[in-house]
Amino acid sequence: MISAGALDNIPARQPRLSLFQGLVSRQLPPPWYTVLLCALARAHAVYYYCRPRRILVFIWSLPEMSFQLFTALPAELRLEVWRLSFQPRAVEVRYQPETDECRTITHPPAVLQVCRESREESLRFYHKCFGTKSQEPLIYFNSSIDILYIPRHRPMGYDDTSRDFAECILDTAEHVKMLAVDHVLPDVKRPWETYNKLCLMLGLPNLKEAYMIISTESDDGESGAGMEIEIIDPKEDQEAILKVMKDIEETYSHELGEIQWEQEAQEAFEDDTAQEEGSLSGEHNHSHHHHHHLSYPPIVPKAKISHGWEKHGSMVRCI
Repeated sequence: MISAGALDNIPARQPRLSLFQGLVSRQLPPPWYTVLLCALARAHAVYYYCRPRRILVFIWSLPEMSFQLFTALPAELRLEVWRLSFQPRAVEVRYQPETDECRTITHPPAVLQVCRESREESLRFYHKCFGTKSQEPLIYFNSSIDILYIPRHRPMGYDDTSRDFAECILDTAEHVKMLAVDHVLPDVKRPWETYNKLCLMLGLPNLKEAYMIISTESDDGESGAGMEIEIIDPKEDQEAILKVMKDIEETYSHELGEIQWEQEAQEAFEDDTAQEEGSLSGEHNHSHHHHHHLSYPPIVPKAKISHGWEKHGSMVRCI
């Protein structure tokens, strides 16, 4: 059983442990202080020591971390502990137009597999997304904390499948709040890629932040299947990063102006056509489009690092 002293060996992370103060303010009986603190320590240890994709694995099974009274906690506190274990992920999604389906190398959150209670609580936040007209959604995504990562994986780079992503993928666009795409070096970039990436961003109405992956690392020299992606701050020289971002901003601003012009021209054409049809039929059509100024969210430079995903032999225990 964890003792309260075990917290001394756990590095402090104020945003997580501050929850304890809020929970104990509900005036729980004194014996519950230690019980609750142990439970939060347990979730906190998982949060700190495990990489996001390795959460809730062996730590729950280690003898020194066993916590026999977890099921004795009030239900609302147990559910709070499960929610504490949610980790932001970069969910890599690749749309395959040949088969009209989305694929991913990102594993489902481990908290979905701990026990029935953890799964039921997690499914309130994690939903199956990225379905198409012919394929059911199969990829778990938490729109509050997860980042949609669309890599440059096709021979033609960010082609029209990227541009039309929000249209090809059903019931998903409105849920994406964070998006990551790859920066493409000028000597390999196709002429249409910036335009298509910008259309991708504009097709996500609730997008709050866009991440531009300007460099790639691997902690074991590998990438691809069996790997998990983590988005981190770039390690390049600050001056070099600023130069890259300045170039990106200029090209995106230019493309945005082109898109705005095309949209206004199309709306003007539709208005003229409607008026001509109204004149021929003797009806007056006064409908006009209201021009909206297009904008894209802040673009933040990031790097990505690939980690090997470890499969653990023992199933997580919910004691």
